[in-house]
Amino acid sequence: MAKSSHIERISALDSYFTNRPETEISTEIYFHLIKDTKITQIAIWPETISEFQNYINTQKITGDFLHPSTVCQIEDARFVRVEPLKWWLLNDENDVFQSLSEDIAVRLDLSHSFVQLKISGKKACSILSHHIPVDMRDAPFPINKLITTSLHHVGIKLWRAQDCWYIFMPRSFSESLWQLICKTAERYGYAPK
Repeated sequence: MAKSSHIERISALDSYFTNRPETEISTEIYFHLIKDTKITQIAIWPETISEFQNYINTQKITGDFLHPSTVCQIEDARFVRVEPLKWWLLNDENDVFQSLSEDIAVRLDLSHSFVQLKISGKKACSILSHHIPVDMRDAPFPINKLITTSLHHVGIKLWRAQDCWYIFMPRSFSESLWQLICKTAERYGYAPK
């Protein structure tokens, strides 16, 4: 697969974040639009799972990449199993799967399909719990877990990182979902511009 040239991504939420100085944002809740997120989906064939495992084991990987929802580190990127035979590779700048044969796995660039929003602060979990139908406490949802769930009936990916949450929203629904989250955040002192 030839390396594609960089295409500037324009996020559906750019206008909401353009003129907002970080100093004005409440410390209780902080929203940050992650731009230029690179998302590569890796899909394997059922009969190539062992070849795929062998290939991954030659890489520098931290974590159990076969365990569903566990966010692993592979070189400078994050790697997570999102479906039975599909993984997401996040922000892979080194193209770690460049030499992987398409007979084993197929790569698909989803970067333009999703908007990534980082939510942090003391009230982040409280705001998300208004809309996310999963138990977000520490035991059932530990750090470095990424799940597929819904936000107001729209399928999203939710990743719990060390001190924040990341939401991957379909681009076409991101503006309405952002407005819903923002409206809820106002109850906690967030002042939208």
